Amino acid sequence: MMSTRSIGTKSKKRFETGGLLAAPSSLLFLCLSIVPLCMLVLFSFISGNINTDGSVEGYTLSNFEKIFSGFTFSGLMLKSVLIGLAVTVICIIIAYPVAWGIAKVAKPKNRNLLAMLVIIPFFTSQLLLIYSMMVIMQSQGVIMSFLGFLGAADPSTSILYSNTAVIIVLVYEYLPYMILSLYSSLEGINDNLIHASMSLGAGKFKTFINIVFPMSIPGLLSGILLVLVPVTGSFVEPALVGGPNGMMVGSLINSQFTTVLNMGYGAALSFVFLIVISVIMAVIRLLINRANRLIGGAI
Repeated sequence: MMSTRSIGTKSKKRFETGGLLAAPSSLLFLCLSIVPLCMLVLFSFISGNINTDGSVEGYTLSNFEKIFSGFTFSGLMLKSVLIGLAVTVICIIIAYPVAWGIAKVAKPKNRNLLAMLVIIPFFTSQLLLIYSMMVIMQSQGVIMSFLGFLGAADPSTSILYSNTAVIIVLVYEYLPYMILSLYSSLEGINDNLIHASMSLGAGKFKTFINIVFPMSIPGLLSGILLVLVPVTGSFVEPALVGGPNGMMVGSLINSQFTTVLNMGYGAALSFVFLIVISVIMAVIRLLINRANRLIGGAI
């Protein structure tokens, strides 16, 4: 019989071997995540920009004083968060039935094809997607002509250069992320659970609330993370589609690095933005967990 000491020695060697195998990925994570984050925090305290020789004029707290002393950042941050939440909610409402149709309604042999159709927008550049949507939303375009046919709008007008246009473009860009995230969770739900719920008298709504929604929460949280964070910090879409009034907090941060050349203030804006988004994601996580406990689920 193998002794306890030999078992412990083998377990220790296995642990050491696993640690060595994980060292490259851990080092890569350190270089690509932790180090840039520390640099962001450090740069947020510098005064002005970094000189050509790599030196800085000094370190100061004025960057954060400038952020919290005015209403520019807070106003743009509130606007960006509201647009981000609106885009996320719209994506969730659209993505759930689409993901359910791919995961449970479509035949298994057609699921890969349908998933491929969802990610087709990823095969082209982001700018091309934005410009194509701008053509669709311009006066006499597809959207305005359709609204004119319904009598809801004048087809000679356009919804371009408005917050509505920004939301439409962002939903179009990030909807596939939400669909794929929910699809990965919905596909893993056992069909027997759904059939049992229906056979015991629960309707479609109760089955969704008590079974489908709790079991799809991991995918829902992943989708919210993949949509809310980049949408809130977007700056390309507001600049091209939103016009003069479409500026968001990402636009302000981008201008500090590319136009004003004030890296310290831009890094401080990015740091505060990161904290705000982290708090929002934590609150969303707590709300979803609370809703899950109230309906009898568990994470």
